[in-house]
Amino acid sequence: MEQSSVWIIGIVALAIGAVIGYLMGRSSASDTSQQDELKKQLEAAHLELNGYKEQVNGHFARTAELVNNLTESYKDVHQHLASSAQQLCKDGVAAQSLEAAMQPRLAEEETEADIPTITDAVPNAQASNIPEPPRDYAPKKDDEEGTLSETYGLQEKAEPVPQSPADLTSQPADSAEAESPEPAKTNV
Repeated sequence: MEQSSVWIIGIVALAIGAVIGYLMGRSSASDTSQQDELKKQLEAAHLELNGYKEQVNGHFARTAELVNNLTESYKDVHQHLASSAQQLCKDGVAAQSLEAAMQPRLAEEETEADIPTITDAVPNAQASNIPEPPRDYAPKKDDEEGTLSETYGLQEKAEPVPQSPADLTSQPADSAEAESPEPAKTNV
């Protein structure tokens, strides 16, 4: 009897293992279908991104082409105006101004290069002629506190505050009158 129970336990264990294996295989099959779906979505996203990149590259290539065409058109219009001005204007003033507009402006570039910056080394004789950059703070005297000080603007009053009503009555009448506002004058 003992041998038959061992065989029965082995067969039951084998059946239970087969059922568990079947269920595990079935659940992993659904995982592979999810993985296949995710792979398809990823491929679609890559295709969409590549299409977008191609559109952006095409856009910028077309924009560069149009800007170059615009520059060429501007040059053609300017040359047309210059040649027409030379033919139509007898005094040549308009033609000279149009030709001057086409020439590079070296004089302006040279004057801009002469202005020193803060990092340039300047001789002491010229240092007083260079304008200072604007300051973002108000200058103060040596004995004053700066605006970033913790006690800036906090000053104690010179007059002591009266502590009792008797002190209030002992004040001179002149100081009480000085503190009260004058009545408004009316013209009758």
